[in-house]
Amino acid sequence: MSREMFSGNLRNRLHSDEWLIWQDQYEAKENLKYESLFALSNGYLGIRGSHEEGTKITLPYLYINGVFDKSETFMRELSTLPNWLGIRLYVEKELIGIEDCEILEFSRVLDMKGAFLGKRVRLKDSKGRETLIEGIRFVSRNNVHRMGIRLYVTPLNYSGIIEVESIIDGTIINFYDAPRFKVKHTYMTANEKLAADGCYVEVATRENHLHVGCGCRIEAYADGKQILGNRMISRFGEQSVEFGDIHVEEGKEVEIVKYVSMYTERECPAYALHTTIEKEIEGFVETGFDQELKAHEDVYKNMWENADIQITGDDELNRAVRFNIFHLMSTGNEHDDHVNVGAKLLTGEEYGGHAFWDTELFMLPFFSWVFPKTAQNLENYRYHLLDAARANAHKNGYKGAQYPWESADDGTEQCPDWTIEPDGTCYRCYVAVYEHHVTAAVAYGIYNYVKITQDMDFLYSKGAEILTETARFWASRCEYNKEQDRYEINQVTGPDEWHEPVNNNLYTNYLARWNLGYVLSLLASIKKENQEAYDILIEKTGLTEAETAHWKEVQEKMYLPRKEGTRLLEQFEGYFELDNVTIEKYDENDWPVRPDALKTKRARETQINKQADVVMLLHLMGNEFDEETIKENYAYYEKRTLHGSSLSPSIFSVMGLKVGDDSKAYRYLRRAAFIDLLNMQGNTREGIHAANTGGVWQTIVFGFAGVAQREDGMLKVHPNMPKEWQGLTFRLHYRGAWLEITADGSNQAKVIRLAGEPVEAEINGKVTTI
Repeated sequence: MSREMFSGNLRNRLHSDEWLIWQDQYEAKENLKYESLFALSNGYLGIRGSHEEGTKITLPYLYINGVFDKSETFMRELSTLPNWLGIRLYVEKELIGIEDCEILEFSRVLDMKGAFLGKRVRLKDSKGRETLIEGIRFVSRNNVHRMGIRLYVTPLNYSGIIEVESIIDGTIINFYDAPRFKVKHTYMTANEKLAADGCYVEVATRENHLHVGCGCRIEAYADGKQILGNRMISRFGEQSVEFGDIHVEEGKEVEIVKYVSMYTERECPAYALHTTIEKEIEGFVETGFDQELKAHEDVYKNMWENADIQITGDDELNRAVRFNIFHLMSTGNEHDDHVNVGAKLLTGEEYGGHAFWDTELFMLPFFSWVFPKTAQNLENYRYHLLDAARANAHKNGYKGAQYPWESADDGTEQCPDWTIEPDGTCYRCYVAVYEHHVTAAVAYGIYNYVKITQDMDFLYSKGAEILTETARFWASRCEYNKEQDRYEINQVTGPDEWHEPVNNNLYTNYLARWNLGYVLSLLASIKKENQEAYDILIEKTGLTEAETAHWKEVQEKMYLPRKEGTRLLEQFEGYFELDNVTIEKYDENDWPVRPDALKTKRARETQINKQADVVMLLHLMGNEFDEETIKENYAYYEKRTLHGSSLSPSIFSVMGLKVGDDSKAYRYLRRAAFIDLLNMQGNTREGIHAANTGGVWQTIVFGFAGVAQREDGMLKVHPNMPKEWQGLTFRLHYRGAWLEITADGSNQAKVIRLAGEPVEAEINGKVTTI
C-alpha cells in the first residue's frame, strides 16, 4: 500500500511508509485482529480500532485505565465504558457502511509516528450511488480528555441529503461475543443533552459506584462554513444520538467532525462531570481539530525522539519493532501513579486489564531507560498497594507483603479461584495459590529501576519499605528442612506453568534468596548513609535484629537444585527424573512443533516447558553464573521449551546472543516482533501482548546492542548485530544523562551525550567519559 492513494487531506499528514501499518482489504473475519492492532491509547484511556458505522463482528471496547468492577465475575476487571465511536451516514435510509454496500476501495492505516488511524473507503449502495469517505481518528496525548474523528465525505455520482447519526453507545458490555460470560459492569446515571447541542452519557460502576462521563458534539463543514441542519438529540435506552442532515452536491467534499471528551470521578466530583465535559468540548471546538491533532503529534514527536529504534537494512522488522514500542509507550502513564500497564495494555479484555510480573520484568526496563517518570509511577503503584500486599500475605498465613499474581486497582488478588470451561464446567485454578514469584519480581523491579535511574530518594523510602516486606514474606514462605539443614520452598509454581505445583523451583528459590541478600545489604547501606531514613524504615516495618539474623540464615541455607557433578541447573526438585522428551521438529516459521509424546502424556510428566524458566533466571541473574554454565543450560532448556507464552521468545533471543546462538536469536526476535502483526498465536483479537512488546525492546537493546550494566553499575555497550543489519540507533536515559547509541555493521558502538551530565561507560571494551 502507499500513502499516494489518499487525497491531500490525509496524504499530506501521513508519515513515510516505515511508520505505517496497513490493512488493504476488508475481511469481516479479520475484524477483531485489526481492532487490537489499530487500538489507540493515550495512557488515560484506550479504544479499539472498530469501524465508526459498526460491523457484525466487533468488540467495540473503550477502557479508562484504572476503572475496574467485579459484579458477577470472578475478578475485578477493566469495565467496558460508553463507546463514542459511532458515526452513521445514510442516503435515503440506506446506511453507507462497509457491510451494507459494495466495497470499491478499502484501506486503513495506523500512522505510528503521528499516533492516529486513517482510512479511505469508496462504497456503492444498492442504487449505484458511490460515496468516498476518508477519515482520521485520534485520542489526544496533549490533553488526554479529548478525542476526535474527522470524516471527509464526497458523493461521487449523486446529489441530495446525507443524514448523520453521532452515537454514544452505553449498551456495550464485557465479553460482548461470549454468551456464557457476558457481564454489564456499569449502570446509566444520565442520558441527556450536552448543552444546546451534543450528547452526554454518564454511567457508574456497579460495585464502587465510580461515575464516568462521556460527551460529544458533531459538526459538518463545507468551504469553512457549518452546514449541519435539522439537528436534534434523541435518547434510545442507553444510547444517545445526535442527528443532523447535510445537503450534498455531486463531486463536492463535506467535512464531518466529532469532538469527544471523557472524565471520571477520579478527576473531578461526580456532580461536576457534565459541566467539566461541556467546557472541555467547547474548548476543543474553539481550539479546533487540526490544532489539537498537531499538539498531540508534537507530544508523540517528543516521545519517539526518546523511544525510537532505527535499524538500517531490515525495514520490515524495523516497522514491526516500532509497532511494539508504539503500543507499549502509548499505554504508559506519566501523570498517574495509581495505574499500571495491563497484560493486554488497553487493547483487549483478556486478563481483565490486570498487572502481572510482566510489568516489572518485561515492561519496566523499557520505561526505566526511556521514560523514567513513567517508570517511577509504576513503582509508586506498587507502593500504594503495599498494605493490600501485607493483607494478602496475612490471609495466606505468611508475614510481610505478598503481592498478588494479578493486580487491579485495590491490590487484592484478582486471579480467580475457579476457571469456567466453554462447556460450562469449572475447575479449580491454583495459580494464585502456588505462583508466588511475582513478589520477587516486584523487588527485582525496584532494584533494577534504581540501578538505572539512581532514584535514591525512592529507594531509601518507599522502595526500602517494599523490599523489607517482600524479604519478610520470603523468610516466612521458606520451610526449614532439619534433616538436610537447608531452607526450601515447597508447593510452588515457577514461570513454567505446565509443572504445577513443584517443590523448590530454582527460579523462585534463587530470586527469594537474592531478595533476602539484597535487602540485608541495603539495610546496612541506609543505616550508614542516611540514619534518618533508616529510623523511619524501622519504625514503619518494626524490623528487629533477630529478624534480620534469621533472614541471613535463610539466605545462606537456601536450597538451589542442580544435577550433581554437572553444570546443569535443575528447574525444580525431581525435574531430571521426568520423561526426557525433547523437541525434534520445527514448522515453516522455524517454530517448535509439539512432540508426539505429548499426545499420550501430559506436559507435566515430561521435561517439556511452556516458557523460559531456568533461562529466565540466567537472564536476570547472569552475573552470578559462569559462561559455561549459561551455555549448557541454555542449550538444554532450549530443546525443551515450546514457547506457549508470548513472554518466552524474547528471553531466548537475548540469551541466545549471550551464548553465541546468533542465528536462532535473530529468528526468535522476528517471532516476537511479529507475534501480533501476523497473529502468530491466533489470539491477537484479545489484545496486544504487552509483555512481548517490552521483550522485543529488551531483545534489541540488551541483546543485539549489547547494553548492560556492570556490577559496579557502569553502562556497558558491546553490540552483536545480525548480518541483516547495517546499523542500529536508539536513545537511553542513564543516571541523569540522555545518550544516543549507534552501532555499525562491524559491531562497533558509538555513544553521544545529548543532554545531562557527563557519565562514564565501557564502550567496545574500553572505559570512556561521555
